[in-house]
Amino acid sequence: MVMVWVVVMAGPALATGIAFGIGGFYFQPVEKAFDDIYGTGRGINAEGIIRLWKNLDFWVGAGYYTQKGKLTFTKEETTVKILPVKAGLRLRLPVSVLNFYISGGLGHFIFDEENLIGRVQETKMGYMGKLGCYVKIVKGLYIDCHFQYSHCSIKPLEIEADIGGMSLGLGIGYDFGLGEKEEKWVWREVK
Repeated sequence: MVMVWVVVMAGPALATGIAFGIGGFYFQPVEKAFDDIYGTGRGINAEGIIRLWKNLDFWVGAGYYTQKGKLTFTKEETTVKILPVKAGLRLRLPVSVLNFYISGGLGHFIFDEENLIGRVQETKMGYMGKLGCYVKIVKGLYIDCHFQYSHCSIKPLEIEADIGGMSLGLGIGYDFGLGEKEEKWVWREVK
């Protein structure tokens, strides 16, 4: 009889160090001209997180923001869509049941504006920083709340503008052991 010992991680921790989340955000542009035309608005985002080492994570995400507004002089309707695809590093600071974090990264911002004057499409690199906190509610299910600042300067039609801004977000996600302090191992004997 041959005995083989196999080490298996318990439960859903088979994918230890991974989390996925979706949510919404409330966006406030920092550029006055952008704010005058479109004002504040809501958007959606999704994020994936992989643990690199202890409390240091790599994250990747995408957002979608669209808003209608009125042109400054003609008062004609205009529509803007912004899709940032972003990635960066996040440092988790666990305190009791709360997991605070600070993160930063780069984003590829896709800008699309359409009105009677025409259509402007541009892509540009930008950056962002985020402060947040998440709390697990049941097993791996968590609620996340965060504040983010982003900056991306574009120059459509020879007019430079910052399409970034400040946002307050709320989301829900599932954590496959990302915030666990220690891994649990189960030894099983296979005959």
